[in-house]
Amino acid sequence: MNTDQTSLVDKFTGALVDFDEVLTRVPEDGLDWTEKEGAWSVRQVVHHVTEDLTVYGFILEQALALPDAKVVFGDFPGNDAWANSMGFDQRPVANALALMHAQRAYFAELISHFPDRWENKLQFFDQSGKKLTESSVRQMVTMLTDHMLEHARMIENILKVHKV
Repeated sequence: MNTDQTSLVDKFTGALVDFDEVLTRVPEDGLDWTEKEGAWSVRQVVHHVTEDLTVYGFILEQALALPDAKVVFGDFPGNDAWANSMGFDQRPVANALALMHAQRAYFAELISHFPDRWENKLQFFDQSGKKLTESSVRQMVTMLTDHMLEHARMIENILKVHKV
Protein backbone atom coordinates (compact mmCIF):
# COMPACT_ATOMS: atom_id res chain seq x y z
CA MET A 1 0.00 0.00 0.00
CA ASN A 2 1.15 3.50 -0.67
CA THR A 3 1.21 6.29 1.93
CA ASP A 4 -2.18 7.67 0.87
CA GLN A 5 -3.81 4.25 1.21
CA THR A 6 -2.20 3.61 4.57
CA SER A 7 -3.48 6.98 5.74
CA LEU A 8 -7.03 6.17 4.59
CA VAL A 9 -7.01 2.79 6.36
CA ASP A 10 -5.70 4.51 9.49
CA LYS A 11 -8.53 7.07 9.28
CA PHE A 12 -11.07 4.28 8.68
CA THR A 13 -9.99 2.44 11.82
CA GLY A 14 -9.28 5.67 13.70
CA ALA A 15 -12.87 6.79 13.22
CA LEU A 16 -13.92 3.84 15.36
CA VAL A 17 -11.39 4.86 18.02
CA ASP A 18 -12.93 8.35 18.04
CA PHE A 19 -16.45 6.91 18.16
CA ASP A 20 -15.50 4.63 21.06
CA GLU A 21 -13.87 7.50 22.94
CA VAL A 22 -17.04 9.54 22.76
CA LEU A 23 -19.13 6.55 23.84
CA THR A 24 -16.95 6.04 26.93
CA ARG A 25 -18.24 9.40 28.17
CA VAL A 26 -21.89 8.33 27.88
CA PRO A 27 -23.10 7.16 31.28
CA GLU A 28 -25.00 3.88 31.49
CA ASP A 29 -28.32 5.73 31.72
CA GLY A 30 -27.36 8.08 28.87
CA LEU A 31 -27.99 5.80 25.89
CA ASP A 32 -31.46 7.28 25.47
CA TRP A 33 -30.33 10.89 25.64
CA THR A 34 -30.98 13.08 22.61
CA GLU A 35 -29.74 16.49 21.58
CA LYS A 36 -33.30 17.80 21.33
CA GLU A 37 -36.86 16.49 21.30
CA GLY A 38 -37.50 14.22 18.34
CA ALA A 39 -33.80 13.74 17.51
CA TRP A 40 -32.02 10.40 17.55
CA SER A 41 -30.70 9.04 20.82
CA VAL A 42 -27.19 7.75 21.41
CA ARG A 43 -28.65 4.22 21.26
CA GLN A 44 -30.21 4.87 17.84
CA VAL A 45 -26.98 6.37 16.54
CA VAL A 46 -24.99 3.30 17.60
CA HIS A 47 -27.36 0.98 15.72
CA HIS A 48 -27.40 3.27 12.69
CA VAL A 49 -23.62 3.43 12.43
CA THR A 50 -23.31 -0.31 12.97
CA GLU A 51 -25.48 -0.86 9.93
CA ASP A 52 -23.03 1.02 7.70
CA LEU A 53 -20.86 -2.02 7.12
CA THR A 54 -23.79 -4.39 7.36
CA VAL A 55 -25.14 -2.63 4.27
CA TYR A 56 -21.90 -1.64 2.57
CA GLY A 57 -19.84 -4.71 3.44
CA PHE A 58 -21.05 -6.85 0.56
CA ILE A 59 -21.01 -3.82 -1.71
CA LEU A 60 -17.32 -3.23 -0.88
CA GLU A 61 -16.60 -6.90 -1.55
CA GLN A 62 -18.35 -6.65 -4.90
CA ALA A 63 -16.28 -3.62 -5.84
CA LEU A 64 -13.08 -5.45 -4.94
CA ALA A 65 -14.04 -8.67 -6.74
CA LEU A 66 -16.34 -7.53 -9.56
CA PRO A 67 -15.46 -4.06 -10.83
CA ASP A 68 -18.25 -2.32 -12.72
CA ALA A 69 -20.89 -4.58 -11.16
CA LYS A 70 -24.36 -3.14 -10.80
CA VAL A 71 -25.85 -2.58 -7.37
CA VAL A 72 -29.59 -2.10 -7.19
CA PHE A 73 -30.98 -0.37 -4.16
CA GLY A 74 -34.43 -1.72 -3.39
CA ASP A 75 -37.16 -0.15 -1.38
CA PHE A 76 -35.78 1.80 1.54
CA PRO A 77 -38.26 3.78 3.62
CA GLY A 78 -35.65 6.26 4.92
CA ASN A 79 -33.48 6.30 8.03
CA ASP A 80 -36.20 7.18 10.53
CA ALA A 81 -38.71 4.60 9.31
CA TRP A 82 -35.97 1.97 9.13
CA ALA A 83 -34.74 2.76 12.64
CA ASN A 84 -38.29 2.53 13.96
CA SER A 85 -39.01 -0.77 12.24
CA MET A 86 -35.71 -2.24 13.49
CA GLY A 87 -36.22 -1.08 17.08
CA PHE A 88 -33.07 1.06 17.22
CA ASP A 89 -34.55 2.94 20.16
CA GLN A 90 -35.20 -0.21 22.21
CA ARG A 91 -32.42 -2.69 21.61
CA PRO A 92 -29.25 -3.09 23.68
CA VAL A 93 -26.04 -1.88 22.05
CA ALA A 94 -23.43 -4.41 23.21
CA ASN A 95 -23.79 -6.75 20.23
CA ALA A 96 -24.02 -3.82 17.80
CA LEU A 97 -20.74 -2.44 19.15
CA ALA A 98 -19.06 -5.86 18.95
CA LEU A 99 -20.23 -6.22 15.35
CA MET A 100 -19.03 -2.72 14.54
CA HIS A 101 -15.56 -3.57 15.85
CA ALA A 102 -15.39 -6.89 14.02
CA GLN A 103 -16.56 -5.36 10.75
CA ARG A 104 -14.12 -2.44 10.89
CA ALA A 105 -11.20 -4.78 11.58
CA TYR A 106 -12.29 -7.20 8.86
CA PHE A 107 -12.75 -4.55 6.18
CA ALA A 108 -9.55 -2.70 7.09
CA GLU A 109 -7.71 -6.00 6.57
CA LEU A 110 -9.62 -6.77 3.37
CA ILE A 111 -9.06 -3.47 1.62
CA SER A 112 -5.43 -3.44 2.74
CA HIS A 113 -4.96 -6.80 1.03
CA PHE A 114 -6.07 -5.38 -2.34
CA PRO A 115 -4.49 -1.90 -2.67
CA ASP A 116 -4.45 -2.25 -6.45
CA ARG A 117 -8.27 -2.46 -6.51
CA TRP A 118 -9.14 0.75 -4.69
CA GLU A 119 -10.20 2.50 -7.86
CA ASN A 120 -12.58 -0.34 -8.79
CA LYS A 121 -16.03 1.16 -9.17
CA LEU A 122 -19.58 -0.05 -8.87
CA GLN A 123 -22.62 1.38 -10.55
CA PHE A 124 -25.65 2.10 -8.36
CA PHE A 125 -29.17 1.88 -9.77
CA ASP A 126 -32.65 2.29 -8.39
CA GLN A 127 -35.30 -0.39 -8.87
CA SER A 128 -36.56 1.20 -12.09
CA GLY A 129 -33.12 0.78 -13.65
CA LYS A 130 -32.14 4.45 -13.45
CA LYS A 131 -28.44 4.91 -12.74
CA LEU A 132 -27.99 6.87 -9.54
CA THR A 133 -24.22 7.13 -9.27
CA GLU A 134 -21.00 5.18 -9.25
CA SER A 135 -18.50 4.86 -6.47
CA SER A 136 -15.03 3.42 -6.03
CA VAL A 137 -13.72 1.39 -3.12
CA ARG A 138 -11.73 4.46 -2.05
CA GLN A 139 -14.83 6.67 -2.15
CA MET A 140 -16.92 4.20 -0.17
CA VAL A 141 -14.25 3.80 2.52
CA THR A 142 -13.98 7.60 2.76
CA MET A 143 -17.76 7.90 3.05
CA LEU A 144 -17.91 5.23 5.78
CA THR A 145 -15.12 6.99 7.68
CA ASP A 146 -16.75 10.41 7.42
CA HIS A 147 -20.14 9.04 8.39
CA MET A 148 -18.81 7.47 11.59
CA LEU A 149 -16.98 10.68 12.51
CA GLU A 150 -20.12 12.73 11.82
CA HIS A 151 -22.06 10.58 14.27
CA ALA A 152 -19.30 10.71 16.86
CA ARG A 153 -19.71 14.53 16.72
CA MET A 154 -23.47 14.06 17.04
CA ILE A 155 -22.97 12.09 20.26
CA GLU A 156 -20.55 14.78 21.49
CA ASN A 157 -23.31 17.34 20.95
CA ILE A 158 -25.73 15.17 22.93
CA LEU A 159 -23.18 15.02 25.76
CA LYS A 160 -22.83 18.81 25.72
CA VAL A 161 -26.59 19.25 26.02
CA HIS A 162 -26.54 16.92 29.03
CA LYS A 163 -23.47 18.71 30.45
CA VAL A 164 -21.14 15.71 30.35
